[in-house]
Amino acid sequence: NYISTMDIETMEINGIQIPICISTAYNESESKLFLIDYKLLKTNPDKAVINLFTEYFNFIIKNGNYFKTVFVHNLGSFDGYFIYKYLSQILPPEGISTIIDSHNKFIQITVKIKDSNVKIVWKDSYRIFPLKLEDLCRNFNVEGKSSKYNLEFNNIDLFNNKELLEKFKEYSLQDSISLLNALNNAQEIYNLDFRIDIGDSTIVSTSTLSLKIFRKHFLKHNIPILKGWTDNFIRKGYLGGATDYYKAYGKNLYYYDVNSLYPLAMCKPMPHEIIREYKDMSTIKLENFFGFCLAEIECPKDLVIPLLPYKYQNKTIFPTGKWIGVYFSEELKEVEKYGYQITLIRGYEFSKIDLFKDYVEHFYKKKKYANSPAEKLIAKMHLNQLYGYFGRKHELIETINIPNKDLIKYVSTRVVKNIIEINSEISTILLINNINQDIVNKLNSCLEIN
Repeated sequence: NYISTMDIETMEINGIQIPICISTAYNESESKLFLIDYKLLKTNPDKAVINLFTEYFNFIIKNGNYFKTVFVHNLGSFDGYFIYKYLSQILPPEGISTIIDSHNKFIQITVKIKDSNVKIVWKDSYRIFPLKLEDLCRNFNVEGKSSKYNLEFNNIDLFNNKELLEKFKEYSLQDSISLLNALNNAQEIYNLDFRIDIGDSTIVSTSTLSLKIFRKHFLKHNIPILKGWTDNFIRKGYLGGATDYYKAYGKNLYYYDVNSLYPLAMCKPMPHEIIREYKDMSTIKLENFFGFCLAEIECPKDLVIPLLPYKYQNKTIFPTGKWIGVYFSEELKEVEKYGYQITLIRGYEFSKIDLFKDYVEHFYKKKKYANSPAEKLIAKMHLNQLYGYFGRKHELIETINIPNKDLIKYVSTRVVKNIIEINSEISTILLINNINQDIVNKLNSCLEIN
């Protein structure tokens, strides 16, 4: 499928960054620039910006075949906010939807035009290829920016200087053109190697792209979905890696680094299906158990570098002494070697499966024998990003456009994460949509009684 790119340039006016230019590249080699009306900008900035985005939206809707997927290399916050805000002001709000992460960053913005087949999706290319644009271009062997940003571009006098304005236009087109060239090269690689289109609406990050490759070419077994209670229990033991540091001194030292540590761990046996839930594990030996358990831990107080993490006051620490926590059996077996005393309380036993070995070996070989920076980048990305998808949070963010006059009534019965004001008439509500609605209703009834 055709993919296109977009970039927004802003200028500070009265202490506020205002979009003054939109660039787009499409159809492999074509590009177009949309520049704000300078005269209107001086008298009515809001109207000037709306006209700018209206011109851009009209163009891409008219040429919809080339703009089914629009990549922006900063959709997450800066550019995404402007796109979503002016889409909601200019087009019918009910046709606009978004995917937003737990940090309120835009993952994807979609617009559907009523009574037509037009559907346009904006995606963040940085989430898929987490590199600066210059590095992305270098890796995919395309020309990046040919000129640098000039501080004079941020002054409204720019529009009175023809020579400077031409340089600004040239600069503004660079990001869209170079990003499109890099993504087209990436598209060709993924097409040839994996028969995958990076413009696919299900691909919104390196992890989702990795999962797409894994499911299409390497997945040989069904992966069961854990029920909410079990997932919540196990997630308590999902604490991340150690980031402690220790001051030390030595002479004639050697430095060692583990090559592809996370992929190496992925080649170990993985928990697959629940065999049994244990309410009481007092008779179960750790050496015979494979799964997740609540356990009482005692770490030797003289251990110089404690190994087992524990969540305390919302921070991950590595304590000595006694505590109770949820852990993976294989982690507990390792720390036992260093004097940890472990008493199992309750947990879930799992079957074992070799799930990722073929996938890891494929990309490790690709990384080791890569013939180009692009091949090495792709191999390294997919080696390190697949596993994290399986540990993602289940919090889902739903977005709804609501008239401001109905805001108070609407939010009183829902769990609201954030509210984005679009204009004086419409706001977007960010809802956490996996909260039990019965609980919300009970809480609201209690508030009314009090």
